[in-house]
Amino acid sequence: MKAPACNANRRRLLQAGSGFVLLNLVPAGAFAAPVPAASGITMLEAINQAGRQRMLSQRMAKLYAQIIRETRPSEARKLLGDSMALFEKQLENLRGFAQQKDAADIVATYVQLGSRWQEYKRVVAATPTQAGLQQIAALNEQVLASAHAGTVQLEKLHGGSLGKLVNMSGRQRMLSQRISKFYFFRRDGIATAECLKGLDAARVEFLAALKTLKQAPENTNDINSWIAIGEAQWLFFDEAVHANPGDRQELAYHDNNVAVTSENILQVMDKLTNLYAVLT
Repeated sequence: MKAPACNANRRRLLQAGSGFVLLNLVPAGAFAAPVPAASGITMLEAINQAGRQRMLSQRMAKLYAQIIRETRPSEARKLLGDSMALFEKQLENLRGFAQQKDAADIVATYVQLGSRWQEYKRVVAATPTQAGLQQIAALNEQVLASAHAGTVQLEKLHGGSLGKLVNMSGRQRMLSQRISKFYFFRRDGIATAECLKGLDAARVEFLAALKTLKQAPENTNDINSWIAIGEAQWLFFDEAVHANPGDRQELAYHDNNVAVTSENILQVMDKLTNLYAVLT
């Protein structure tokens, strides 16, 4: 049976999409569904939470750089704290889930992720500085690598097409934050070749995955509607990231747009992933 194609959140998103400067489409830091505890995790939800860890590794780096940039600093600090708390909750859930499944290789991955998280957390939790940002630039990649490894392992354990869709749609969340992370890194003076190359690669991957998701035979009407919303939000986000401001005032304006649109598209992609995660 097809899910209903319209709800209040979607109407607000579509209405907001009529103009370029977007305010928060959904409450900042709120996700489309509660995060279940370990005892209530299905295999698809485990893949969902594992994929969300990838996103959080990038989101925390983005927010750290955003605070240094003094772009929406109060909101960024709150979102950073929320992200750290969510990362720790999901890490505990995923460790427990892997143990319940008696999957030694996945348990080992989450032990490694926990170790890398402790080092990352130490820097992320401190007052943001340029020196700290240099550490963040390296540590976030290590956390991302472990979080991605766990997601792939869980997808393989599931072994079905829905697991692939949850992984792919969930990765879109990460890519949105990775692109905006590289944007703020560049604004904060980290304009290395790897940084610029990484932004372009993430953009290409996001668009390719969006095309694949649109063609998935498992899609419901509701999922197709949210994919369409994601496409619309992508246009705002991509324009903000690639704008060429002429002065400081314009630069601050575009920094604000990237901060807002990156959170908007994140919320849409999280909703989409949650819809895939409850399909049967």
